[in-house]
Amino acid sequence: MKKILVSGLNPAWQKTLFFSEVVQGGVNRAAKAERTASGKGINFARAAKTWGKAETVVLQFAGGITGKLLTGVLDREEIRHFTAFSDAGTRVCTTVISANPHSVTELIEPSAPIPEDTVRTLFEMGVKALPESDALAVCGTYPPGVPQEFYASLIREARKSGKFILLDSFMNVEQSLQAGVSLLKVNLEEILKLTAETDILRAVGRCRERYPLDLIAVTAGPDSAWFFNGKELYRLSPPQISHVENTIGAGDTCSSVMLSEIVNGTDPMEAFLLGLSAASASCMTPVCAFYDKNTALELRGTAGEPERVKTY
Repeated sequence: MKKILVSGLNPAWQKTLFFSEVVQGGVNRAAKAERTASGKGINFARAAKTWGKAETVVLQFAGGITGKLLTGVLDREEIRHFTAFSDAGTRVCTTVISANPHSVTELIEPSAPIPEDTVRTLFEMGVKALPESDALAVCGTYPPGVPQEFYASLIREARKSGKFILLDSFMNVEQSLQAGVSLLKVNLEEILKLTAETDILRAVGRCRERYPLDLIAVTAGPDSAWFFNGKELYRLSPPQISHVENTIGAGDTCSSVMLSEIVNGTDPMEAFLLGLSAASASCMTPVCAFYDKNTALELRGTAGEPERVKTY
């Protein structure tokens, strides 16, 4: 089975609280609570395990009681990980879901600074793990104490041996993009912020001018997604679903399934459509990055045909 090294440097102990109704400024008592390991890298690995076409190893920092809880969940779920531990406690992220009216709100704690020696230890773990990997997925932000050069250097190491590289991040990623990424996967708001443009056509054009990118995949929730194959930009219609439970982790699910398919030889645009279908299935479950694969495959059949909108 193909192997993906997943660099997710900013994991989280995820708490999801469910309310029948949330009253601003009032006392709100949750009807139910779920707790699990999360963060973009972990969500990616969990979604890949469900899809079943690629094995993953998560590269991450962890610390404190929450770090122990997090790695305990990964061990129970049999998700492999290389973890550099320090005294910097793993952050807690809280999802607040209201049923009436339905809303999903994410509360994110700040991350504690990572000591320099711990940063160096994890980078060395990543370099050692690359030779046995078929692809590198760089997911999300990095905590204080980690330089932007961490991701850029890891990407350069991956390029030396011809690995496929996916970047699912947009904050402080200029060095990473200049290092040479195979696929940039972001949402519409993120690519507009990254390029300082106001529409997707100009944003893709700006990325082509600035960075040595092969592919770009852009999501926008239930609205049109966009795929750039290196020459042409296509508009894609993601599957529409009957109900939404929790949107957190849907983007990570999309990235995971997409890359799992690409490393197995699937055409990248078809891989993106499968990723969008899995992301939609993820939105139908209450806990981030959990989904039913059969539901995702059924949803793939409801996605619209890609429409070419521009040739560059």
